[in-house]
Formats: sequence, structure tokens, C-alpha cells
Amino acid sequence: MRRQVIEEVEPLEFHRPVLRSLPSHEEPQADVAKVLVAGPDVLARRGISAVLSTHLDIAVAGDCEPGPAVQRAISRHWPDVLLLHGVREGDAELETTLTAVRQSRCTTKVLTVGAGQAPRLDDGVCGALPLSATPEQLVAAVRMAAAGYVMISGSTGGDDMSVAVKDGLTQRECEVLSLIARGLSNAEIALALTLSEHTVKSHVQNLLGKLKLRNRVHAVIYAFEAGLGSRPLTPLV
Repeated sequence: MRRQVIEEVEPLEFHRPVLRSLPSHEEPQADVAKVLVAGPDVLARRGISAVLSTHLDIAVAGDCEPGPAVQRAISRHWPDVLLLHGVREGDAELETTLTAVRQSRCTTKVLTVGAGQAPRLDDGVCGALPLSATPEQLVAAVRMAAAGYVMISGSTGGDDMSVAVKDGLTQRECEVLSLIARGLSNAEIALALTLSEHTVKSHVQNLLGKLKLRNRVHAVIYAFEAGLGSRPLTPLV
């Protein structure tokens, strides 16, 4: 009989695709502002956190009571901004919170909401918003604080427009800029000033061109530096 020679065949190798294991938690990217929310009202803290968390460039590290708890939270999370809500100037909680920030030896900037005028800027306080601030204003202020801007309140009269007027803006463009800083859309600005939305759009384009600003975010920053962003809010009626 004729023998059949069966050659040995190497077994086939099956290669499974390598699955990338994701970390349990990822650190925020370098361009994301890390925020710690502090205040005596837990519902207010959670509400502010919910508003901020809807924006991809803001990461809420957590929330805590004002005072000594802030130091522990800062040491744990190292936030860029401490948003302090509901503690008024003159309250003991404000002083203990600012002391906690100093003792943490962190570069955290403090942004107050409802505290009145911003207390000593050398304590790391970079701005103060009123309790009537809109969510859009709150988000814009957090972004500016994280970027290193200091928001100094201007006067409540008409003199706070002088800086913008000197930069070539008309009175109407100053009014539009002030409303942009309050977080209003073009449609809302048109309603507030009794103008058409097309006219408002033209004013926005003109003031951005005169001030050599790239977008509305830069316009908000300019408005706060000029004092326009801190003027009292006027209800739309």
C-alpha cells in the first residue's frame, strides 16, 4: 500500500482585538475650569452645581459648607475657582472661608455670589455677583475667574460707560454690550431695547469690530473690566 504522508500543520493563531481599558475616572482636561461650590444652603449649592455641569468646559469638583470645610475640600480637589454663595460681607463665615483658602496655599480664585461688593482682592477674591445674577452670568464669571481675570464692580450711574465710549462705542452699543454681559441673547436684547433683532445683530458686529474682539465671550470679559457687567439688572417687562 502506498503511504500518504501527512505534513504537520502549525495550528492557526487567533488574535483577539485588544480592548482599551478606560480608567475609572478621568481627570478634567487642561482647558476645563475645576470649580468647588460652597455655601450654607445645600439646595442652592446643588442647583448651582447642576447649572455649571451642563457646560463641557466646567467641571464641578464638589460642594461643601463654608468655613473650615473649604480648606479640606480644596486640599482634596485643588479647584481653579471657589464659588461662594449666600455668605454676605461682614459674616463670620466669609472671613473663616477666606482664611481657609489662604491656609490651603492653593491658587484657587474666589468668586462670591450675594456677598455684596468683592472683599479684599488680595485674599484671592476675583469678583462678586449679585443674587439676581442669571445662569449665563454665573457661567461667564466662572470662566473669567479661571482665566485669571479680576471683575471689579463699576458705579451704578452712567459714568461706568465712559471707558467704552472712549474706545469708540456709541451709547447704544454700550447698552448692547452691557446686556451681552448679562447673558442676554440677541432676541432678548432686542426686546429690552425695543429694537429689531437685525439691528441688535448689527450693533454686536460693530462693537466687536471697534473693540477688536473675536466673540461674545471676549465682549463679556471687556464689559466686566469696563464696569458694564456689574450694573443692576433691569427686568424685561
